[in-house]
Amino acid sequence: MRATKASFLLLQISSYLSGCSSSSFSRRRSSVTPRAFESPSHRGGRRDIDNAHHKDVLLDLRGGQQQEQPGGASTPSYHGNYVSPVGEEPKAASTAARTAAAATVVEAKAPVASAVAAPPAVPAPPVLASATSTNSKLSNLQERTGPAVILLAATYLLLKFTGANGLIGLVFVIQLAMYSESTSVVEVFTKKNNGGSSVGGDDGIVSFPLQKWWWFATAMMFTSGRKMLSEYTSVTMNQLNLATFGMTAVSLVGAVIQLAMLSSTAAEDVYRSYLGKVACCHFSLLFLVGQSSFWVKTVKEYGLVWVLFPALLVVVNDTMAYIFGVLLGKHKLLPRLSPKKTVEGFVGAGISTMAVAAPLLRRMIGKDGISNAGRHSFTLALYVSLVSPFGGFLASAVKRAHGAKDFGALIPGHGGAVDRFDCQVVTAPFVYLYLKNFLPASS
Repeated sequence: MRATKASFLLLQISSYLSGCSSSSFSRRRSSVTPRAFESPSHRGGRRDIDNAHHKDVLLDLRGGQQQEQPGGASTPSYHGNYVSPVGEEPKAASTAARTAAAATVVEAKAPVASAVAAPPAVPAPPVLASATSTNSKLSNLQERTGPAVILLAATYLLLKFTGANGLIGLVFVIQLAMYSESTSVVEVFTKKNNGGSSVGGDDGIVSFPLQKWWWFATAMMFTSGRKMLSEYTSVTMNQLNLATFGMTAVSLVGAVIQLAMLSSTAAEDVYRSYLGKVACCHFSLLFLVGQSSFWVKTVKEYGLVWVLFPALLVVVNDTMAYIFGVLLGKHKLLPRLSPKKTVEGFVGAGISTMAVAAPLLRRMIGKDGISNAGRHSFTLALYVSLVSPFGGFLASAVKRAHGAKDFGALIPGHGGAVDRFDCQVVTAPFVYLYLKNFLPASS
């Protein structure tokens, strides 16, 4: 029996070693446990362990690997019937990995090759900057047209039903709006530069808002207020002159006392800021209120026609300057002050204004007519074309100096009252003085 078992054991070992190399056998020899050396009682208990160990040995001898499945089970994968050294990847596996990597590179290069082979797309024709600018300006013109038509229609209805008195009231409203806008632009700019505090704050001249409007009332008395009050009240002109001078003296004394009472540690800065705003207020009174008061003088002495006719010429000049500038403008007129104004627009507006002046005046005068109407219309049109636009240039300089786009938002698409009447106020004094010298008041 012992001989039989020994023979059987030798036969089993011989058959086991016949399918492997000597080096692999020497490497695995220490891990093989012959079942023959175990007692029969242990064979049944180690059967599962032996089967698992035998499977691992066969897989390693054949170059296989164990792969974990998602469920936790292991399945063998074979990469060839050869033995790989410990710690070295099987040749078949490395070959497969290189093949897969090459396939990936080919797939990655395929879109590039197709992209290179595809014909280039034809780009859309570029939009010229000049065309875009022209379209933007035309759109802006359409935006401005509606409010302008409404404003002209409202003015026509007001004058039709109220006459000269309605115009005088309208002039007062315009003067109030222009003064408020021009001084507010400077105040906002000063407040921004002072870090949010202004002269009218707790550490500045607290009475400045009152002084500002006191100066406005005084200027109104100096220009047309005295004349109006003397006509509609029993107060004489001499009394009104004395009252107006008294208002000037009060404003002077009040301003000096307020400066003397200042207790701020930065008094010099407050003085500088306050005097700058005082200068702005008085410039606004001189340029806007003072010149626009000639409308009242003209309408009372020469009638509505000689206020409306120059005003319409300014409207025509401003509109045609914009149109010619959009269509033909290439050369900037005053780029530092008003970048949008062009030489072509200025010249085209002048020619258009002088072309429509005579027919417009004859239409407004009617059948009665006046002598030398052509000469009067040409003179006024020439002034409107050559001088009046510079009122707009000056307003542009003020806005640019104070970082403002418009003086206000009273009229949609046009800005404020100053933006709309900056050229009109420059025309008013010339019209009155010209009529005073070349046209009898009875006309």
